[in-house]
Amino acid sequence: MNTSDKIVVFGGNGMLGSSVVRRLQKQGFNNIITVSKGDRCDLLKQERVDEFFKDEKPDYAFMVAGLVGGIQANNTRQADFLYQNALMILHVLESIKNYSPNTKLLFTGSTCIYPKENPQPINENRFMKGPLEETNIGYAVAKGMGIMGCQLYRQQYGINAIAAMPTNMYGPNDNYNIETGHFIGALVIKMLNAKKSGESPTFWGTGKPRREALYVDDCADALIYLMNNYNKPEIVNIGTGFDYSIKEYVDIAKKIVGFEGEIKWDSSKPDGMYEKRTDISYLLSIMPEYKPRTFEQGLKDVINVDFKSYL
Repeated sequence: MNTSDKIVVFGGNGMLGSSVVRRLQKQGFNNIITVSKGDRCDLLKQERVDEFFKDEKPDYAFMVAGLVGGIQANNTRQADFLYQNALMILHVLESIKNYSPNTKLLFTGSTCIYPKENPQPINENRFMKGPLEETNIGYAVAKGMGIMGCQLYRQQYGINAIAAMPTNMYGPNDNYNIETGHFIGALVIKMLNAKKSGESPTFWGTGKPRREALYVDDCADALIYLMNNYNKPEIVNIGTGFDYSIKEYVDIAKKIVGFEGEIKWDSSKPDGMYEKRTDISYLLSIMPEYKPRTFEQGLKDVINVDFKSYL
């Protein structure tokens, strides 16, 4: 990519999209279009997406838009997550094919595309190799459809579409809604509220499952690198290479926030997959300098950016 190239970031106001914009700007890119919900390019309407690509013909497109949520939102709105996320990527691919075939597309999926049961760590070859986690199936199937869309449009129409699968992310501009946010965002606000009120926070499940947590700027840097250097149909995991138990995440957050009270666990709520750690060896073979920050450092960065005046 040249710094003057026209770049569109779909989902540019979201956590990952805004991070991609920030990191691009830091590298000197100055011709960036952001598209978010409510803008003229409604990704759920093919005619609006067509109009956008007819008019803009961007050199590069980061497709990081989507309907996202935590375990509760995913489980109770399965059909919404399937329908909206599938339509968005298919509309973008079809418009690129018809009106901007020289646009390079980077589609971000999720490591939830992998089966419920996996050898650990999970490598890219596990895609479509078994049943999915039941609480997340609508979102996972839609993201899997996006992967197949990128590969098939590449095969049939020569579209340069690549796909990356980030693990669980957190960072500035996260969704801090306890009901609809992902685990780390909900953890941060729960712990900060507990510090303020003195009341004990409650977390779902047993605390035993293990998860990765990737700082969003580290993911954005990897996406930009892939856009610059990768042109193959195979998907690429973006993770950390290490994980913690849910309880360990809570303990780290408790320490950094300075909450000294009791932590409660609601074991009647589902744990989800017991372990989900991504194999990032393929990414490291493409981007040897990739080195994501620790959760402790990332959480300090989040609090410093989004909650400096909160404590």
